[in-house]
Amino acid sequence: MSQFMISMVALILTLPIPFLVVFYFFARKWSRYKTKAVHRTAHVCAPVFILAVHVLAYVIFEQSFLAYILIFLCIILGVSLIVQYKLHEEIQLRRAFKGFFRASFLIFTLFYMGLTLYGLAARLLS
Repeated sequence: MSQFMISMVALILTLPIPFLVVFYFFARKWSRYKTKAVHRTAHVCAPVFILAVHVLAYVIFEQSFLAYILIFLCIILGVSLIVQYKLHEEIQLRRAFKGFFRASFLIFTLFYMGLTLYGLAARLLS
């Protein structure tokens, strides 16, 4: 059973885009609303893409960037808190974390796609 769980986690981290699509379809069937399904997918897939970017960067550059990723995540959370304070003059942590997860999902999805293209180009050219 533990080997199955390890294999599933490894599969999800190496192929986050198909996981994103499958999870979106399940969320779409579960909630019946497209916007809720998109938001739920972003919230669930954000940590997957963060870990996938870490693993991909480690494979490509043979160096761990986990500390930089954590610092970048703290910056994103700080920006989310500042924006919420400027807009509403009151900080609601639930709303701040929603913005944090959505922003990190978008940013790390772009990082993942960029690292994938860079890794493919580097392997083809070498």
